[in-house]
Amino acid sequence: MNTISIKRMAAAALIMAFGSVSAQAAESSTKITFPKDSYCGSFAGDIQNGKTFRLWLSPQQNLVVSNIGDDQVSVAYVSDGKERLEGDRYGNETSFYTKRKGNHYIKVYGTSHHSAIDFCVY
Repeated sequence: MNTISIKRMAAAALIMAFGSVSAQAAESSTKITFPKDSYCGSFAGDIQNGKTFRLWLSPQQNLVVSNIGDDQVSVAYVSDGKERLEGDRYGNETSFYTKRKGNHYIKVYGTSHHSAIDFCVY
């Protein structure tokens, strides 16, 4: 291998490394907090291109994501950091049961530039 080939391979490796860091940084999440003595937190805003939310949950809790706006909202996934959880959809709500404690990530999409969502935990 000549010097030029080694430099090209090194440059390609750097591009790939920085590209993967950028992709990870772009996948940030919005923390959902609950008002005192409430089981629910909410978000209103633009989720048309998808948005990831974050909640700290315990095992055996029921997370219910509800569309409370006028557009259509779909939950792409809920992950506990190790695996994706199976959900059940009923009308405007999707329900998930947690298996472990820790941060849970919820990816949601809407059909307009203004959506309203409730995140309730029981």
